[in-house]
Amino acid sequence: MAVTTQTAPAASSVVSAQATVQRPNMRALMSRITRDQGPEFEQTLPFINTTQQVTPTSLKTDRKISLYQIHVKGRITVGASPVTFRSGPPLLGTPLFSLIQNFFFNGQHQRYGAQTPINMRGESAAEMFTLMTSDYEPFYRVSVNGATPVQQGALSGAANATNDFEFIIPVPMFPMGINPAEQSFWALHGPDWPGNWFFTVLPADPTALGVTLASLANGGAVTAYGSSSGNGTIDILSERPLLGKTLAGNVRPGITFRTTNSQQPTAVANGSSQAGSGADIFDANVGKDTTRFFVKAGTQLASTSSGVIVYGTLSDGIFTQTFFSLDSRALRFQGANRDACLQDYMARAYGRAVPIGYKAIDFVMNRAGGPANPKAAFPSTKLTAARKFQVNADTVSASNQIAEVVQEYTLGRPGFSGTTPAASTPAA
Repeated sequence: MAVTTQTAPAASSVVSAQATVQRPNMRALMSRITRDQGPEFEQTLPFINTTQQVTPTSLKTDRKISLYQIHVKGRITVGASPVTFRSGPPLLGTPLFSLIQNFFFNGQHQRYGAQTPINMRGESAAEMFTLMTSDYEPFYRVSVNGATPVQQGALSGAANATNDFEFIIPVPMFPMGINPAEQSFWALHGPDWPGNWFFTVLPADPTALGVTLASLANGGAVTAYGSSSGNGTIDILSERPLLGKTLAGNVRPGITFRTTNSQQPTAVANGSSQAGSGADIFDANVGKDTTRFFVKAGTQLASTSSGVIVYGTLSDGIFTQTFFSLDSRALRFQGANRDACLQDYMARAYGRAVPIGYKAIDFVMNRAGGPANPKAAFPSTKLTAARKFQVNADTVSASNQIAEVVQEYTLGRPGFSGTTPAASTPAA
């Protein structure tokens, strides 16, 4: 009978393999994974009324990014006669956030190709973040006639008044509400977008604030902060997990998307598309796991400049009995409860009272303000384009009504990679 022998690997081979493949340094990883370094200034763009701006070069892609801050500063000067600025949505307390009509982050992913993970309106992005972050108050401040800036101060409509303002829109690159220990896993992994990651913004103009350009000085232009000349500014700052390249390499990343559709919901809300009972207000994206839908509806502010679309009022009466469906079969939140119980559920989940105008169908948020669980996302990644994955509602339409649905969804399954780079790689 033949005898099979097996030769043990040389000791040098074992040592070499151990030097190349190591277990993640869990102690170092866990000590840093809940902390960020930042905010760090990246680039600035001019605020020019209704003129789209794009970062001239790529944003930084050498590390992970957990959150971006969009920091807007400028001055609005009232003309010779007094004006009345519109009141802002109750969730924010100011109309200033509507000065950002639309923004998006996009680039070329080395595996998935061209992607636009974030596409939102400025005001809605601030509202969604505020609603889903219970201990957060929107940041804005106003200096009237050169006085000390007032946190969450009001704009002055007095004749010849100068209003120096600034506000910040936080844009998390992870699903909102998740545990801080998980944010680094879902944070945007910069090296996957090597030198190809950009920010685009479309400013509105002061008609978004409920005034006419003719009623303002400087032709209604937003001038530089503290000055009657120049342009306002839009700064982009990033916050990064406190992980070096070695530790970041231990994390298998995911991508978080947050995209807005206003065309289809508005067509239903204003009666130019099918309305009525159980109307299809949004055909959702498939191929990625859905964490939540954010629905907003109201009436359009009149007398704005061409292309400037702003909510004058918000309403719960346009969409009622909001639910989602798959292949025309209702799956959740349909029944006699209407939307009152849905909004109460939202309030308990987010730890904040829900003002009129907002609905959310949330698959990942925990009860009583606990951290969200992204693993509970609806598995729409398994659906093909042939499936009908929709948001529905009973709809009362009128010609001046507008609406939008924000879908937050994810791609990938983050976790530990299980290996680290070779021992020659510098430590984090």
